[in-house]
Amino acid sequence: MLEEFKKERYPTFYGEMKKLQDAKAWFLGMNKLFRLHDYSENMKATITTFTLKGKQGIWWEYVNNIRGIQKEELTWSEFEILFKKKYLSERYYDSREKDLYEFKMGSMTEEEYTSRFLELLRYVPYIKEEK
Repeated sequence: MLEEFKKERYPTFYGEMKKLQDAKAWFLGMNKLFRLHDYSENMKATITTFTLKGKQGIWWEYVNNIRGIQKEELTWSEFEILFKKKYLSERYYDSREKDLYEFKMGSMTEEEYTSRFLELLRYVPYIKEEK
């Protein structure tokens, strides 16, 4: 297992989001990686917390200490709830909804427009649930 872990290139997240999408991109990257491996829920959480660096690592240590989370008991689902509460808040989704409703082609090429539109379209299920 350790050898496999050393070979794998796990996404890292530093908690310094230049764009709101940075946290979502990291989270999706972790999910994609876990679909390739048959890890337990606890192992997913362990790997994920190991990849946290910078401000994100500090945030996790704080949460870990305050909540008294035992590494052996933490599941991926529990981590997901904590992560989304911190980094993918209502503000994030409200911003994506606004972007979708105000989206215009402007000076973008057709390819750029299509790419951005498809990116925003991922949030439609969330928007539908809220309405």
